[in-house]
Amino acid sequence: MFRIVVGIYNRGFPATIYYHLSQVIVLLLYFYSNSSTMRFLLAFSISIFVTSSVLGLEKVNQRLLDYAKACPKISASNVPSLVAYLKKGAVSESQTVEVFCYWIAENIAYDTKAYSTGTKSGKTLVTRKGVCQDYAELLQQMCIAAGIECHLVSGYAKGYSYQKNTTFTETNHAWNVIKVNGKYILTDATWASGYAKKVNGVMTFYKKLDIAEIMANPDFFVTERLPGDPRWQLRNRPITISSFEQNDSIREMLKQTASYYNFNDSIASYVKADSMQRFVMSAESAYRFNPIPDNLSSLATAYYSHAWHLGNTYNDIKHYNQSIALYEKAIIHYTKLNNSYGTKWISNCQKGITYNKAKIEELTKKIPK
Repeated sequence: MFRIVVGIYNRGFPATIYYHLSQVIVLLLYFYSNSSTMRFLLAFSISIFVTSSVLGLEKVNQRLLDYAKACPKISASNVPSLVAYLKKGAVSESQTVEVFCYWIAENIAYDTKAYSTGTKSGKTLVTRKGVCQDYAELLQQMCIAAGIECHLVSGYAKGYSYQKNTTFTETNHAWNVIKVNGKYILTDATWASGYAKKVNGVMTFYKKLDIAEIMANPDFFVTERLPGDPRWQLRNRPITISSFEQNDSIREMLKQTASYYNFNDSIASYVKADSMQRFVMSAESAYRFNPIPDNLSSLATAYYSHAWHLGNTYNDIKHYNQSIALYEKAIIHYTKLNNSYGTKWISNCQKGITYNKAKIEELTKKIPK
């Protein structure tokens, strides 16, 4: 029995299968008198039931979908009023996230022109269209307004125009990690809203609600999307970028994983940090995970931005010294770029160091001897 059940579980069937399997096992309990067998079946049944409950939506909640569709135009004029309306239709955090995604899927269209030009509108509620970054930013804003922890994640996606065995040289997609009822879950508001394909050589977007992308099964999710920062895989043994590039099935991807990584502790440290510290933490993690030039440039920029922030926000020797140390780190990484862009920013870093040293000297003179 154990081999049969675990064999079925390891095949990665949809959560609905696990749910119904758990019900069958509960019935089998009545036919086994051996206490150890009963304990095993009961424990496994409960574990499958719990697993199925956190692996994404089973079906559309028609009541919530209808409620989202009925949102008055005036309520959708800004994020606070939109959230206030939508929250009234939900009875839990998970339903709140769900109704947010329904509204986005119904009202926001993918901006194929912006995708082609590599831009984003930043005014998604006004234009009612956007690219993945706009979708993810809007959902994040809505969640934060509702008091729900939500993070914007950028990463590598096997989406539109992807070709098998592609080596990713930069991140190309954005989605969200949301804390719902104490657990972190994955949601892709863009892919939940529809899909794109070429029609007569032109990228065309088709609206089609896909609930599998809302509070998604992590194994389903990672086969096509991998975060640039591995903490957002929500795995203690992250799948490597090479395994993601070379494979399409979760079974094969899991054969190449990184060393143990406590993602819960990593996220906890990230949440406690301020915005500039988070910028640096993500850039460091992304570069360690995939040391490509684009991530190297982002890391150098993160060090520079944090250095500039410290040097221009505080007026004390401690922060000026911290700023200098970060400028020096930025110079090391800009040097590795070995291009004109890096050279330009090395010069800016040196100017920042000169400024901080002058401020330190100025403050030192004011210290009573």
